[in-house]
Amino acid sequence: MSKKMIIKGVGQFLAKRASKDGNGVEVITLGNMQDLKIDMNVEMEDIFGGDGLFAIDTLVKSKSIEITATDAKFDLAALELMMGSKLQEQKSDYVYVLGEQKAVTAGSLDRTASTGDAGVCEVEFGGKLFNGGGFAVRLKNSNRLLKQVKLSTSAAPQADEFMVDTFNNGSDIKTRLIFSPALLNEDVVFNYQRIETVDVVDILMDEVPFPVHVVHHGSFLQKDGTYAGIETELFSCMAKGSFSIDAARSTASTSAISLSVIDPERADGKLGSVKRFVSAKKV
Repeated sequence: MSKKMIIKGVGQFLAKRASKDGNGVEVITLGNMQDLKIDMNVEMEDIFGGDGLFAIDTLVKSKSIEITATDAKFDLAALELMMGSKLQEQKSDYVYVLGEQKAVTAGSLDRTASTGDAGVCEVEFGGKLFNGGGFAVRLKNSNRLLKQVKLSTSAAPQADEFMVDTFNNGSDIKTRLIFSPALLNEDVVFNYQRIETVDVVDILMDEVPFPVHVVHHGSFLQKDGTYAGIETELFSCMAKGSFSIDAARSTASTSAISLSVIDPERADGKLGSVKRFVSAKKV
């Protein structure tokens, strides 16, 4: 029998889609966990009889096993695990640019001229706009929202308007915002959408979490120089509770997932196992 051990750390966590042969596709590996908690619960009910004040027996009503893991690194696969949606990798989609700030300088409605009949500023990601950008533009000092109007090369926008001009500049594509000359030297703040290659999990109204086969493995150095290991394997778990992304000022964000064991309906009746081992090196 293996001797007692001291667990000196958090180990690693693996989850893969449950399958009968145990060879499901890996969903997530948490190798930078801050903590992992496995709760094994037994719910019992006392049985009373006669006039005695103490129970004459007990009835086991239910058993449950719950796993909660907090990871120091954010992984979209954790969201896939909790929500049941498919993780799509390297997809062309849009992301927002929020709070880009520029000063309005003198420019021209006609880019080939130098008439100074408009105020302009260049958009940082103007060559990668998604569906026109969907611009929202405000004056920084007054917080006034400007209205987008159709591009014109003959009439400048009014003081409460702006235009978007996307054009080819040699081999590059650029975009500038055009304003009324009355806004020269004003600071503007704007938001828009740009094209980016992303990994994405779409959150759908009818998706449910899928069963996963989970393994927690840890190997810890003991004072006698050996490595004592513990491995917990659970054959079928479902996400439960909440998926939390804990973001705060001046704090490294963490994310947590929670799982609950369900019956895998194996012929041998097993839900999982807890193994203890000793090795000469860390495994």
